[in-house]
Amino acid sequence: MSVGRLEGKVAIVTGAANGIGQAMTGVFVDEGATVVAADVRPEVVDVWEGNDAVVAVQADITRSESVDEIVRIAEKDAGRLDILCNVAGIIDHLSLLDETTDEIWDRVMDINLKAPFRLCRAALPLLLTRGGSIVNIASMAATKGLPGPTYGASKAGLVGLTRSLAIAYGAKGVRCNAINPGVITTNIGMNSGGYSERGRELLMSIVKGLPVIPNGVPEDIARTALWLCSDDARYVNGAVVAVDGGMAAA
Repeated sequence: MSVGRLEGKVAIVTGAANGIGQAMTGVFVDEGATVVAADVRPEVVDVWEGNDAVVAVQADITRSESVDEIVRIAEKDAGRLDILCNVAGIIDHLSLLDETTDEIWDRVMDINLKAPFRLCRAALPLLLTRGGSIVNIASMAATKGLPGPTYGASKAGLVGLTRSLAIAYGAKGVRCNAINPGVITTNIGMNSGGYSERGRELLMSIVKGLPVIPNGVPEDIARTALWLCSDDARYVNGAVVAVDGGMAAA
């Protein structure tokens, strides 16, 4: 039930055309926020067409000028910024180290780690004016030894960035937390093409038989982000919240 936890607040959400980013945008709007919804895919405009609380922006967050433009749009259209949620990310298809090219490494790092760093840096001056919240979507791969070293390294780096920002700016009114999702059912599944067979087999051998709750859905992550961005979590800073059905405990 919506109770207006984000009434009057302005948020930036990346990866907002589908999956976790789309769910998060919808939950934030339901709770009273205005959302600048960014995605590299042009369909982000169609997804949010007709919703007056959403400013849809097609943008490539690997480009510094696009990052700056996203923040400028929030400032120009809404006059403020209270929340930044770095959701957009890509996978390395479970490629093991000997299957990983420089191109795979660079592409994953650019989107999963460098882009959030740039967005945090660009958004910080606005967030500092009245206080705010940053939520970075990391992964259980940040703390588990799973196949796909590029993805795991990018998400572990994102957790490190989160904790550093929490210490540097928490006392100045800007909280920074991360969420480590587990297996979330989205349109990107292991049945799609391109996955390393060796990586897939290794992952299945690791997770097989773990006594955890089955797959989550994007709304599970979106609702956790809602709490972290609301005043209910005013004393939560530098946390890494596992939303993984118990995998972090196994």
